[in-house]
Amino acid sequence: MLLRFRVANHRSLRDEQTLSFVAAPRRGEQKRKGAVIPRTVSAAGIYGANASGKSNVLDALRWMSRAVKSSHTTWAPSGGVPRRPFLLDETGRKTPSFYEVDFLDEGVRYSYGFEIDDENVRGEWLYSFPAGRPRTLFERNGPEDYRFGRSLGGETARIAKLTRGNALYLSSAASNNHPLLGALYETLAEKVHFAEQDHFDEQARLSATMSLLEHPRAARDVNELLRLADLGLESAEVVRREIPPEVLTSFRRLREAVRESGGDFATDEEQFGKEIRLRRAGTDVTLDIREESAGTRVWLSMLGYTLVTLLAGHLLVVDEIDSSLHPVLSSTLIRMFQDPEINRTGAQLLFASHDTTLLGTMLADDTLGRDEVWFTEKDANGATSLFPLADFRPRTDENIERGYLQGRYGAVPYLNFDKVREIFRGMEPRLDEPSA
Repeated sequence: MLLRFRVANHRSLRDEQTLSFVAAPRRGEQKRKGAVIPRTVSAAGIYGANASGKSNVLDALRWMSRAVKSSHTTWAPSGGVPRRPFLLDETGRKTPSFYEVDFLDEGVRYSYGFEIDDENVRGEWLYSFPAGRPRTLFERNGPEDYRFGRSLGGETARIAKLTRGNALYLSSAASNNHPLLGALYETLAEKVHFAEQDHFDEQARLSATMSLLEHPRAARDVNELLRLADLGLESAEVVRREIPPEVLTSFRRLREAVRESGGDFATDEEQFGKEIRLRRAGTDVTLDIREESAGTRVWLSMLGYTLVTLLAGHLLVVDEIDSSLHPVLSSTLIRMFQDPEINRTGAQLLFASHDTTLLGTMLADDTLGRDEVWFTEKDANGATSLFPLADFRPRTDENIERGYLQGRYGAVPYLNFDKVREIFRGMEPRLDEPSA
């Protein structure tokens, strides 16, 4: 379970920014004596103008997760660190990038982070907090200087010698089967799922849904959620298709190229030879999913990731959760994570959105709580600030959607429509009409 994420010098996130899943104190709430694990929220949504840095917050978390997962195995030994610093002033390239997460694993709080420059890992650390007291598991100062806590155990020194200067120790320890660090690696690298709205990511998400459809009990649940979405569909099924040998060869080459570059390629060869077909309600007609609307494909593809995340207690990170989805469906996805009867594993959802109806309107209750809403805003230098709605202390009866669109909390674009009108006034009428 993610508690906090901190980052600095990643794309537009020049200065240190913090995203928190720790719940805001309730009115009149007393601090619990002896409490070592804070109360958390299960969903967090980021709002802001276009190009304000919403996606960069999610990208920073994804980059950190990938670095933990693959820095030891796929980063070139002499290739430095493929980081993404702030590029709009001279300090970005000269300043280390910083990433840190606080999280829970098996009821224990941990803090893990690292600093990197273009060449090497400048620092790396892991602390645990059993019974609320800090305990050092390891600290790294520079590429080769390590200090290990007595409680860590395992072949720490041997693994340190195997860890390159441009690779993370946690990544190396997991590859070398360290018992404790391998489990924490799983939390950061394998128990976080990322969903972006592009063709390749949609295929990865559909692969997850396809895997569920091949198991009768899971398929029943997926199809029930498909029918409830009111898309005019009765069911989905997986069927095999013939793949020409030359297409299969190209697929294998693409898969290897993506994996060698450190990217994710979720579709395996067996899944590549299958497709999802959808049956329309009240008919026996089935259609290839590629013939359905973008909204239908997004809903079906998100069901796989959502069900896996909810059942396993993982973290799902979604960029543009409202892309091609009706607001009711976007809200339903979020409410699945918020409902304790559905989310019994502590699963979490982090997303970016422009759908202001999720903030609450005059006609409906808000989907997101006051401590589940975050904003991004860029300054004149192109640097992003990330800040929570809770900082504004909105009234209980305050219409958050209206306040946001009116600019009460910032993080909205300013566009002078009079200037737009002036531009069109200055345009010369075209004498040559475009042909039909």
